[in-house]
Amino acid sequence: MSTNAILFVKEPRPGQVKTRLQTHLSAAEAAQLYRAFVLDSVETLARSAAQRKVIAFAPIGAEEVIRELVGADFDLIAQPEMDLGGRMDGLMRWSFEEGAERTVIIGSDTPSLPVAYIDEAIEMLQERDVVLGPSTDGGYYLVGQKEGNSAIFTGIEWSTGAVLQQTLERLDKQSLGLLSPWYDVDTAPEAGFLKMHLEALHRARCREGRHSRALLEKLILPLPS
Repeated sequence: MSTNAILFVKEPRPGQVKTRLQTHLSAAEAAQLYRAFVLDSVETLARSAAQRKVIAFAPIGAEEVIRELVGADFDLIAQPEMDLGGRMDGLMRWSFEEGAERTVIIGSDTPSLPVAYIDEAIEMLQERDVVLGPSTDGGYYLVGQKEGNSAIFTGIEWSTGAVLQQTLERLDKQSLGLLSPWYDVDTAPEAGFLKMHLEALHRARCREGRHSRALLEKLILPLPS
């Protein structure tokens, strides 16, 4: 059974990524940190059990920059120029048209995410129609589907704390697999927690987040409150 994992990334351009970190970081520092997030997410994707590993990039003209950043071992595809739900729905449909029977999508805001979560989602999709990885901000860090269409990407108030709840309401009769909660990093206090967490992971000899940890060591960030 063919499995795809798709990582959403943006071109790490100052002023265009991680703007909420600019309460404590410059636009250039925020972009550098996001670049490290991408590198860590790519390494996690590479270690996953998915048979096909895809980088879905934005904006459309950024392919050369993204290819230089992630290397030659991944398929690249541009994200559709739609809202987040339209982009995820479009790339899910593309994945199934390409022959996948199970597909997971992850974002690049979780550089500490264990690869086991991706593999667990792929495994769950053998029995479940949809898999979600809830994030602590009320959204989700991973979504997976079996082959077929779904309404879970429509009628959602994206970038709000209602995303997970509204998605659950859209499931209808589709069976759900649920991963353990994890966290996205969008704000300065969240980046401060990430800094501590990655240091703890490093001391525990875990592999996740090495690029982000190296950069965060040089940045002054607030503690989580």
